[in-house]
Amino acid sequence: MEKMTYNLAGGLPDPRIFPRNLKIFEMNFEQAISFNELDNEILKILRYRGINAKKEEILLTTGSIQGIFIFAYAFINSGDKVAIEYPTFAGAIRVFKSRGAKFVKIPVIPYYDLKIKEENGIKAVYVIPTGQNPTGIHMRLEDKKELLELAEEKDFIILEDDAYGLLNPEQPTLKSLDKNGRVVYITTLSKVLSPGIRLGIMVADKEIMEIFKLIKQNIDGGNSSPSLSLVYSSLKDGSFWDGLSKAKIIYKEKKEVMAEALKRYLPQAEWNYPEGGLFYFIRINGIDSEKILEKVKDRVIFSPGTKFFFDGYGKEYIRLSFSYSRPEEINEGIKIISEAIDNKIVSIE
Repeated sequence: MEKMTYNLAGGLPDPRIFPRNLKIFEMNFEQAISFNELDNEILKILRYRGINAKKEEILLTTGSIQGIFIFAYAFINSGDKVAIEYPTFAGAIRVFKSRGAKFVKIPVIPYYDLKIKEENGIKAVYVIPTGQNPTGIHMRLEDKKELLELAEEKDFIILEDDAYGLLNPEQPTLKSLDKNGRVVYITTLSKVLSPGIRLGIMVADKEIMEIFKLIKQNIDGGNSSPSLSLVYSSLKDGSFWDGLSKAKIIYKEKKEVMAEALKRYLPQAEWNYPEGGLFYFIRINGIDSEKILEKVKDRVIFSPGTKFFFDGYGKEYIRLSFSYSRPEEINEGIKIISEAIDNKIVSIE
């Protein structure tokens, strides 16, 4: 019998939520950024998140990571201070490092500490205020308002990554609260539609968006026309919204399964029940999560905590995703990790 490898690593969506039998919308299949009918549907997604944008303020990107890159390319030069959550999305850390950014910490364990109020010279702030990756916490409304006030006071721009916001629409976005054009907003369709389609949404004031569109054109000339067409088809026939409703139910169930598995197999772990997102971020005193992964990677994969801290910290942390694997796979995967720890084959030397 072939041995299975359980995937508790990346935040891949459950395949059951993907729309079926999508049709290619008839269009000119030259490279394009978007088209008018699709833009109308994208504005509906943004209104669902409380954002009343205009067409000239939106840009479709090749995944949300391209949105982060476009933002960094436009605003960040070597030596500029960028305040980021500590820990945060590993992809964003890579992008800002590639621009030579100097990082300023915004601690998020156990909750946001906006100590940047004591820091001068910050050029930009990157945050995931809804279902933060990897911790799953939400930024409280009063702290969102304080962050916007700090942006005005200290003259910095905010990049709001709302990758998991469609799954938690009750949370107001920073962009919906922004009155002064301080927030650039990005989100992704991959968590609901399909990761292979690779489309993200970027929102900014018109003047900034003109710069972003030029950078996008210089990077790749536009988006995949089949991807644009498939997204439009799913939005137009409602299958996107059906998939979103289904995703909320499926992920809630699997989040509970993972909580019970953690209690059963890793009672020594420290963790908080995630308010949003697709992950548990757990801490186990005395372990080295990179060594754990090396030992068990043929049977289960996960994300070691060091990926989410820009300075190499986090060996005692493990990020576990509940989105992709089936409930029985979640249980088996965590059981394997538990056995590896109990055998003391992964302790920090």
